Amino acid sequence: MRIPRFYVTEALSIGQEFTLPEGTFRHAMQVLRLKVGESLILFNAQGGEYQARLVLAGKRTAAALIEGFSPLNSESPLHLTLVMAIVKPDKMDFALQKAVELGVATLQPLITQHSVVRIGKEQTDKKVQHWEGVVQAACEQSGRTCLPPVLTPLTLEQWLQQPFAGTRLILAPGLFPRINALPLDLPSPFALLIGPEGGFTDEEVAQCQQAGVVAVSLGPRILRAETASTTALALLQHRYGDI
Repeated sequence: MRIPRFYVTEALSIGQEFTLPEGTFRHAMQVLRLKVGESLILFNAQGGEYQARLVLAGKRTAAALIEGFSPLNSESPLHLTLVMAIVKPDKMDFALQKAVELGVATLQPLITQHSVVRIGKEQTDKKVQHWEGVVQAACEQSGRTCLPPVLTPLTLEQWLQQPFAGTRLILAPGLFPRINALPLDLPSPFALLIGPEGGFTDEEVAQCQQAGVVAVSLGPRILRAETASTTALALLQHRYGDI
């Protein structure tokens, strides 16, 4: 049986009897129904992970004894930002989840001309908080020891105006080079732009190219946004990362 992993924000140390935070308590005790004596893993995004054993399981509180530390480093050597146009909630959650599993370092939601989902200022914080929850769960599941930050959504124009010392790519249909044909010596870090359900407009693609963003293609078929994101990230990790 796979040992469950939990992200916590608190400092951890070997020998510490750690009281599980409320959210971790609910997941461990009410969902997974862990019992005293069972093992669990804790990590706090400070590097490595801690082996622990449940020593208290009450109705409202639980505690684990931290018994060991592993300097595990499961992070990708490729520093990759996913710049993802905001799509329908279930598709967005899927894309972010798979991006985390594939080792993305930063997540930048994007507002584009064809974005079907629009969020107001009052909804932004709630959306980002939800996406952070998706990221946390994906990190716990995939064995990552760092949590990629989810940045505040930007428009394409705002994102292009930000300085970026590396390689920016935009996925677009057309006669553009494939990812596996890109030069191996492209400068890192990388940023990958993925459009919404309706894709980027020709104007947006041209705007990106004028700003130095390199257009790439996944071939003749039109993929859904979440499929394109997952596929392109996997190809980039294969060519420049650790897959």
